[in-house]
Amino acid sequence: MSFTFEARTLLELGKELISSDEVALYELIKNAVDAGSTRVEILVTVEITHTDFKEIVARVEEEGHDLPEVTDYLQSCLIDASSVDAYRLVAALRDATDRAQYLGIIRSWYATANTIEVRDSGHGMSLDDLENIFLRVGTRSRRTENQQGARNLGDKGIGRLSAMRLGDGLQVKTTKAGESHWNLLDIDWTLFSHDSKRSIEEIKIEPFVGEEKSSAEESGTRILISDLQSDWTDVRFTDILQGRIARMVDPFVAGAANRLLVARHNGQRVSIPSIPQALLDSAHAYCHINFDLIDGEPVLTGLVDYRFRHRSVRIDERGAAVHSLAQQAVKRRAKRGHAAFRLVPVRPSAFTSLGKFSADIYWFNRRVVEAVAGLTEKMADTRREISHWSGGPMLYRYGFRILPYGDPSNDWLDLDENAFGVSGFKLNRQQVVGRVLLETPHTALSEQTNREGLIQSDAADALRKILMWVVHTELRGLINEADEIEFIERRAADEDTRLATDTRKRVDDALERIRRIMGPAAAADLADLTKSVAQLTTQSASLAERIEKVVSEAEEEREKFVYLAGIGLMTEFIFHELDRAVGHTMELLSEGSLRQSTINSLREQLKTLHKRISAFDELTGEKRQSKSKFDTADLVDEVLSNHEREFARHGIVVSFERPDRPMIVNAVRGMLIQILENLIVNAAYWLKQQKRYENGFAPRISVVLDGDDKTLTVEDNGPGVTEDRKERIFQPFITSKPTGQGRGLGLYISRELAEYHKWRLHMDAEVGRIRKGRLNMFVLDMG
Repeated sequence: MSFTFEARTLLELGKELISSDEVALYELIKNAVDAGSTRVEILVTVEITHTDFKEIVARVEEEGHDLPEVTDYLQSCLIDASSVDAYRLVAALRDATDRAQYLGIIRSWYATANTIEVRDSGHGMSLDDLENIFLRVGTRSRRTENQQGARNLGDKGIGRLSAMRLGDGLQVKTTKAGESHWNLLDIDWTLFSHDSKRSIEEIKIEPFVGEEKSSAEESGTRILISDLQSDWTDVRFTDILQGRIARMVDPFVAGAANRLLVARHNGQRVSIPSIPQALLDSAHAYCHINFDLIDGEPVLTGLVDYRFRHRSVRIDERGAAVHSLAQQAVKRRAKRGHAAFRLVPVRPSAFTSLGKFSADIYWFNRRVVEAVAGLTEKMADTRREISHWSGGPMLYRYGFRILPYGDPSNDWLDLDENAFGVSGFKLNRQQVVGRVLLETPHTALSEQTNREGLIQSDAADALRKILMWVVHTELRGLINEADEIEFIERRAADEDTRLATDTRKRVDDALERIRRIMGPAAAADLADLTKSVAQLTTQSASLAERIEKVVSEAEEEREKFVYLAGIGLMTEFIFHELDRAVGHTMELLSEGSLRQSTINSLREQLKTLHKRISAFDELTGEKRQSKSKFDTADLVDEVLSNHEREFARHGIVVSFERPDRPMIVNAVRGMLIQILENLIVNAAYWLKQQKRYENGFAPRISVVLDGDDKTLTVEDNGPGVTEDRKERIFQPFITSKPTGQGRGLGLYISRELAEYHKWRLHMDAEVGRIRKGRLNMFVLDMG
């Protein structure tokens, strides 16, 4: 005895797995491509809409409508009432003697009147293939091919059910090269309806040999779907092709869809657009990345270019840094806030499974878009063009889309969720056009059977985390950073213009005083001076108007940023530092190793926090801190001793080189503790990442206090920082930790505290001391 199921289950399966007509059509296209066809024809023939057909049937079944009136109504609904077929239909209907005969004629006619035919010139199927592969739902023939290195787009064996969604009738006409005849298969899907109580075994479907071929070498398949169950007007067909289907065949490759697909509606060709290159070239920011495994090491490289502000940043993360940003955040039970999550390292095998991929992401500031030469005539046109292709990055494999990434209902990179966050409210899906190109086969990164994305796996999680870091940290961070600088420069220009206006007033006043003193004798000279001043005034006014226009365009956006950044940064600072200070102390307390020096250190940090909290309402400046004189070496000893357990737990070897004599500074003790704590915690974090990534790695931290140069250096042998990022890492919200977990405030705050003392915190300029092309040493210059 084995499982069996009722025939209607097949109908339910098709409806659940093929979610829309567009997806059904896309599945038929992919089947043709997998069959090896380089060209696919989609031919839609419609003589009457499905909606009109149902209305006609309803009128026949209702006694209140005369049949001649129904026939007149039908004639008015026909797409081409003057055709021979239409004439014959109308004649047959007028000869009908009763409603039952009338219904029989109209239903029989409609069953073949509207069709969708998909033709390809692929390798085709034999009679045996039809029986043992096509009629066997879930066959693994394509998956077996993929396991052997093929690049089939589908391998689940259920794509053929897409025909069931489109219409109740199906005919498959197919042949392989070398065969003498066509092979045919007819299916009536109504046999599987809910009204049927038969089991699947009771419905017999047999393929059979059809007519002889004109050429034995001809091959291919023709899928003819009839008795269509939805409206396929020319408008809807065009919308589908130029909308979702246009996104399914990589639209970033000019003409790719039109080279593959020949689509006609009642004989009229429908073109399929690609994304205009001129539109992409007009994007305000562009990001390109590549991910690869080089000698077993994960490497993420690329460029973020904010064209609108003429600023760019290079991406070069590898090894432990990539492992860090791809980590997963797992929620801890019964906790809230930052400490409610723990980071779970990604397995090295995830990157092997993920393989190579690349991404192109374009960002448009919809407020300042302009007409694009050769494409649009005004701002509104450009916005509509952006809307047609936006929605976030779409995911492609072998040039064909993996659904539903980038759909209106899918925010897989949390662009909209974070769109109005503290650090980047401008970046949302309506402003982003993009694609991600996978080279990973199905066997390593599989799609869900219901076409609702990739199956959850370590590789799929790593892909998403990497992309989220690129978008939220690198792209968003550069946009916000550059806009802030631009705002400062605009304000400076505006101030210069105001100074010019003030100068003009002073000159006018001076000229008036001279006129009063010298009288008519100086009238000519004064007239020339007055004219020159008037010209300068006009030029200044014109410049002021241009500047005011630029400022006004960004005013609302800027106010929002200032408010969010001001409030958010202060609260982020407080909770970030409080979490760090108290969390470490509680950890030591739970281990039973709390020392008096730890308590003293915590007291100093909390004292500083209280003073910063008291300044919260002002949002700007620092309240004066109480400075004292102390030996810097003793403070370093205290901080390092507080981390002894952590260092021992992770095998981190720490060396501290003290100066020959006490190095006394006059400073806020708690602030210096915070600076050093941030540097030590930062070093320890990256050493842990490197140790997880590199077998046999021996982590070490070197702290050097130079009494002559008045410098404190902290160096580790972790992954380090590229020279391009040595300044950027001090910007707020810039981090290489997983998106949503790394605050990106530690180094920023440390530099702020250093500058309060008129010190300088920076990275040492010597590249490659520890790792080739990287910087690993932080320098606090207290001279």
